[in-house]
Amino acid sequence: MLTLFSFAEFGGKGERKKNGLPLFFGKWDVSPFSIYLGGSMKIIKVEAGFVMLVLAVIMLSWGIGYSEGNDLGLQSKQAVGEKRVLAVVVRFPDAEPKVPIEMVKQRVFALNMYVVEQSYGLASLNIDFRGYVMLPSSLRRYKVSQYNNQVDAGRVRKLIEDTMTILEKEVDFSSYHHILIIPAVITMPGEGYGMICYCANPGMLTDISKGFGSRRGSRDSQYEILRSKGGKEFKGGVFVGAENANLGMFAHDYFHALGGQYGAGKRFAP
Repeated sequence: MLTLFSFAEFGGKGERKKNGLPLFFGKWDVSPFSIYLGGSMKIIKVEAGFVMLVLAVIMLSWGIGYSEGNDLGLQSKQAVGEKRVLAVVVRFPDAEPKVPIEMVKQRVFALNMYVVEQSYGLASLNIDFRGYVMLPSSLRRYKVSQYNNQVDAGRVRKLIEDTMTILEKEVDFSSYHHILIIPAVITMPGEGYGMICYCANPGMLTDISKGFGSRRGSRDSQYEILRSKGGKEFKGGVFVGAENANLGMFAHDYFHALGGQYGAGKRFAP
């Protein structure tokens, strides 16, 4: 359940009556179909589309809209169209998969259906699914922290480049836009692989900064260059999700990978 905040008016003893302006900063619980506003006196059900329209009107009336100064508006056009994604399920010599690979495959291909639906057919994934691929080192050599700011970028790079090295004789990495790596081990925070799902490129491999205000620098995507031991390179989005990661996790970090970076290490948000 997603929680948003919006303006509403509440009546009742001791409370101000409406005077044409918002009187109360209320809390919205958003379901896929409708929005409920919880208040001290009543619960109101309104359609999500209507609420979004009202919010848009309020933002415009207050001068809140797209500009170079506030970073709102269309952020990237590179999501449009079909994107070729190499999806690889990797195994560790000392860890056994628990989720059947067919279930993992179904979830990966469901990501394409989700993207097509959410983009109204403007975006899609052409997925090349590979698995299992046995990595050369034990799980502990790849395991990362559950905390973003404590993740060892060297381990993330090792996971990706070891995977590339195994596949380099049969895969042309330049033919793909993005790569999804799926560690075949049940993962919870701090357990298994360490982190259930994350975006590696841009993300764990890149210097991401959060900032507000005017855009600076290039709007082009920026990715780290990854290399196999044989010298084959890949410069595109890479996201990682354990075998028990759900569709929402895959989607969230795919969108980070899709957007790339712009300016001084700023990453497009999904």
